[in-house]
Amino acid sequence: MADPEVTYTSSVPKIEGKPFVCKRCHRVYAQPHTDDRPIRCECGWWYYNNGVSIREVFWPRLAPYRMPGELARFFGPTDIFG
Repeated sequence: MADPEVTYTSSVPKIEGKPFVCKRCHRVYAQPHTDDRPIRCECGWWYYNNGVSIREVFWPRLAPYRMPGELARFFGPTDIFG
């Protein structure tokens, strides 16, 4: 007889309210709030809320040492490499 089916639950919390959708790959995230850490999309774009609008910055995974200036205020020197 076959084993019973196993169902896995995601550890990612359910998105409440209006979702944010990446303009390039169309992945869905929760809306970024002012001064929260940026959202890193799998396609390499980062999104953050500057209090007026949602800004986007490209930061490739292959060159993490080239941090865009706009994102430097969110990360300390040990957050990326430490």
